Amino acid sequence: SCQEIEKVLIDYSDGLLSREENIQVSQHLEKCKNCKKLLDALELSLKLSNIIWEDNLSDIEKVTIPQKVKKIHWLRYTSIAASILIAVTAAILWCSYHKPEEKQTELTFEQIEKNINDSANAARLLAATQLLANNPDYKEIVENEYRYIAKMYPDTPASEKIKLKIE
Repeated sequence: SCQEIEKVLIDYSDGLLSREENIQVSQHLEKCKNCKKLLDALELSLKLSNIIWEDNLSDIEKVTIPQKVKKIHWLRYTSIAASILIAVTAAILWCSYHKPEEKQTELTFEQIEKNINDSANAARLLAATQLLANNPDYKEIVENEYRYIAKMYPDTPASEKIKLKIE
């Protein structure tokens, strides 16, 4: 029918129909003068629109479209940067004023000598205790000796080793 042909006439003109549909439309156009006139008018309008399009395309190339320029709000960015700088500076100052003061005392010769003797005594006791630790019968004696070294020589490397073993 003519209504069905009108629906597919554009696809026929563009060559988008299948072979069978193309044959059916061609046969109908040979018999129907109205559909043939409609096809001729369609093709003429497509040719005219292409001519107009090409003509206007050359004019479009000459026209430039102004683009919107974004304004950068420098005042906003500088105020944010200044605020961050003030906050960081305040934090640094606060930390430096509230830092506990470290007492720097110089050790006397006697104190240095005592520290060396304590470290040596603790190391000797630890070595002897470790020899006893190999025997399971002396387990209680070894534990008591470890406690004694940790109590009497708390600031020595031997005491630190004992604390690691006990924990």
